[in-house]
Amino acid sequence: MKRDPDKELRQIEKKLAKSSVSIPLPLKLRMASLILSLAQRRKKFGLFVILGWNDHRWEKYADTPDASQDIFKRHNINIMRTANQVTKISAHAAQKRRDDIVHTINFDGAILIDARGNVLHSGAMIEGLRPRATAHKLNPHKSPDLSTQFGFRHKVHMRHIAAITSSYLFRGTTIFTVSEETNDLHIFEGGKIIYSTVRGEPLPVRGRTRAGVPVRNNIRAI
Repeated sequence: MKRDPDKELRQIEKKLAKSSVSIPLPLKLRMASLILSLAQRRKKFGLFVILGWNDHRWEKYADTPDASQDIFKRHNINIMRTANQVTKISAHAAQKRRDDIVHTINFDGAILIDARGNVLHSGAMIEGLRPRATAHKLNPHKSPDLSTQFGFRHKVHMRHIAAITSSYLFRGTTIFTVSEETNDLHIFEGGKIIYSTVRGEPLPVRGRTRAGVPVRNNIRAI
């Protein structure tokens, strides 16, 4: 079925308007718009974006497996001021410009963008997440796997598990993923699925503790 990006963006706006994350709504919607625009041009690509990244607070959690993929480290761009730059691409521009988000869709790892829209890094590996402990704190019911425990309707893999875990651990972030297999878009905040193109997500949480409070452990937002 053909996607309607305008309709999707309106649905995303309704969800994000209720958000408690302090990143400005126009910035979140710009990121969503860029992803939807890219999805119109490219099929079967994967993407993992952390919006609201703070290099000073969280530098130790990000590593660079391949320095050639960190194309924004020395030359940041801003997604609000350079919308045309990051959405429009031609063969000539692709050859000449390496500071384009489009180039990163085949990279491993995450794109890290700060709360003002500056793209800081790409190809970043996020470390120290402990997704099982995070999932158990948020949804302490018995589950066959992390996909179910985090509320995904279908089985997901490392990108999505890292993304939803990061959205809880890195306080005040909004995180976007695109599935390489299905092109489904997810948005996460606070360890929860805020928006999904998968019908029926998030799954309802079952089996809370008797007092209705998650099991205590040493996982906390940072």
